[in-house]
Amino acid sequence: MYGKLILYVPIEGYPITEDLSFMEKADLILVPSKFSQKCLEKEGYKAEVLYHGVDTQIFKPLKPLDQKFSQPIFKLGTVASHVWRKQITRLLDAYKLALQKGLKNAEYYLTCTTYDSTKWMPNLNVYAQKMDIPVKISRTAYLNLPVQHETIASFYNQLHLHLLPTSESFGLPNLEAMACGAVPIAIQEGAAPEIIGDCGIYAEIEGYLATSMGRFALVKIEDLANKITWASQNREALKQLAEKAVEKAKLYTWESAATQLYKLIHRL
Repeated sequence: MYGKLILYVPIEGYPITEDLSFMEKADLILVPSKFSQKCLEKEGYKAEVLYHGVDTQIFKPLKPLDQKFSQPIFKLGTVASHVWRKQITRLLDAYKLALQKGLKNAEYYLTCTTYDSTKWMPNLNVYAQKMDIPVKISRTAYLNLPVQHETIASFYNQLHLHLLPTSESFGLPNLEAMACGAVPIAIQEGAAPEIIGDCGIYAEIEGYLATSMGRFALVKIEDLANKITWASQNREALKQLAEKAVEKAKLYTWESAATQLYKLIHRL
């Protein structure tokens, strides 16, 4: 019996030097963004976009945004896996620099997974201690431990800013944060401009690192620190971005993703 081969291939950077010849056998290639689609087109492969979604019955503001953005403590945070591409130590460096530049009444929360980390990755707790960075690091993982979505949604709801300025094939944590009323800080690279649009803040890029899976952008630490400081000092503008982010997140649903997948499969 002949079956169909469907590949799901998230592409986070370009150019790609990995051997992609295995894709030639695929009957259908799925990617999570137009960015990934264009990257594969440059390599001669046709792919269909299948966006991720967010459950806005769970990921939603738990209090009025007026109330949230009037709180005295400014809260920023990150949900990410601890791999070098996420640049978590650079995020910590930017937070420290922002504090040195006068950021006040701010707290940084980090919820980090380690399911795909390697031994040579720095221990974040040790790094924060040596750098004397007042960051709250949770060892509660999202992807490799049974954490409820409601718990993660509650975490996003604490935040005014969600920091994930990395090359992403989609960037699901940013979308979930948007749905909860946290403004993402991203970079003009990967799928972030496509998914976030004008509902976020963009930090500058200071360089690139080439790997077998693509060229990944490195966020400029000083500019990220400046963007964090600006956000803390402009609560009303930040609230307006959050309001737009909540509405934009509603455009990405798992129901529409399932419908699109059904159509693509039955088109084969």
